[in-house]
Amino acid sequence: MLIKSVKGKTPKIGEDCFIAENATIVGDVSMGNQCSIWFNAVLRGDVHFIKMGNKVNVQD
Repeated sequence: MLIKSVKGKTPKIGEDCFIAENATIVGDVSMGNQCSIWFNAVLRGDVHFIKMGNKVNVQD
């Protein structure tokens, strides 16, 4: 998995989250608890923020 800061913003990941080994999360991303980011998914918070609640599932 790639988790990277962009423009001084670092992703915030909640507790007990699953992030697939080839998922990408960059920039101003905030994830709640028990979220899952599946294979090949990309969350880009480089232009605008992404805010996810608890138990959100993102798939490609």
